[in-house]
Amino acid sequence: MNTKFSKLYFTIAVSVAIIGSASVALPAVVSFSDATATSTSGSFVADNAIDKNKNTHWEATARGASITARFGSCQRVDDLVLNWYGTNKYTYSVQLSKDNGATWTTVVSNTSGKGNENKQNVTDQPANAIKIVGDTDSRLRIDELKVNSLGSTNGCTSSGTSNPSNGESSDTSNSSNGGVSGGNAQYPADVLDLSKWKLTLPISLNSPPNSNKATEIKQPQLKTYSNSEYFRLNAAKNGVLLKAIAGGARTSTNTAYPRSELREMQGDGTESAAWSCTNTDHGMYLEQTLLHTTTNKPEATIAQIHDSKNDLMMVKYFGPNFANGSTDIGKLEARFNNDTTTKLLDSTYKIGDPMTIDIAVTSGGNVTINYKNLRSGVTSSTGTVKLTGIVGSCYFKAGIYIQACSKTDIYGNTNTVCVNKDLSGDKYETDPYAYAEIEVRKITLR
Repeated sequence: MNTKFSKLYFTIAVSVAIIGSASVALPAVVSFSDATATSTSGSFVADNAIDKNKNTHWEATARGASITARFGSCQRVDDLVLNWYGTNKYTYSVQLSKDNGATWTTVVSNTSGKGNENKQNVTDQPANAIKIVGDTDSRLRIDELKVNSLGSTNGCTSSGTSNPSNGESSDTSNSSNGGVSGGNAQYPADVLDLSKWKLTLPISLNSPPNSNKATEIKQPQLKTYSNSEYFRLNAAKNGVLLKAIAGGARTSTNTAYPRSELREMQGDGTESAAWSCTNTDHGMYLEQTLLHTTTNKPEATIAQIHDSKNDLMMVKYFGPNFANGSTDIGKLEARFNNDTTTKLLDSTYKIGDPMTIDIAVTSGGNVTINYKNLRSGVTSSTGTVKLTGIVGSCYFKAGIYIQACSKTDIYGNTNTVCVNKDLSGDKYETDPYAYAEIEVRKITLR
């Protein structure tokens, strides 16, 4: 059984015959009330499968996970059509419920799909909820879930609850309270103090078509800005998710790697911060979790001190060979002065471990980093490291800056800087949407 992520387009088609007539009516698309999942990877929540947007998706971190979607009313379901990405085989089952998930009837059992389109016949029956269950070797990924129907029927009951007790977690961001805890936050800036930051996104929003130029969001726009894929609240509304993709837009044509990153600002948030690297007491504190990495080259920078030219300090994650991107155990290092000095922070960092990083800069250009893994209890300190080769002024950066790229970006352009790195063939990301993602729960400047 292939255990790679599957990209699943899911359609339930209902054969429709008008009673008393030989003519055939076109099925109508059913509206969903909510979606829940037993496993969710970062920002790829269950609601992404029902938002009618193929550019977003639900993704499970665990094998054997399931996703449940509830209809707005009782519908007649007849035929199933599944469109899988790629040609790998995935074993799955489909269940229907007519009492909002209180009980389930399996209508497709342990069927192996070979990719592309799978069609299944189902006995015509009423339903107001559907569940797709992956087998124990499958990790599902669904771009879009559709249900087509003749219309409403009276064959369902309202038993059950939209907050299931079978282990599924509700991440319904479309409901009035989101189905989550965390208060009334609407934007990332409601959770993080972003008044002294600007954001760089790995997509071209304000550039010509097929441009590779990354988008910047500054204050005051950043105060009420979010992006459903690359910069958004987490399900609990107590953290912010930043995602970068291997084939994303980049900050310049001389850069190989995309980023979803915050850059320190000053004043009213519109002027770039530029503090003395050698004559300032300054610091940055982060509470965050690395949720996912690229797989061919699982490397990412998750905190920085930069000057006008150099990477004076980088906290970097390095994953293992043959990474899966979601449950790997790698290492965290602090790299100083363009990688000339390395300090190990955590030799057994597991993707999904929450951490704190406290960076202190003191007069003389001395830097100390204190680290703690909040799951394992590992703590470490770099001790004092002196910055050297400084050019100009300094500033902090936070977020996710992947150290991986694809030869062709999402706009169909060749990333010549990536190609010219002349990496071994298995170190290039073959999927331009291969991604890394981090959840930031607190960021403080002092």
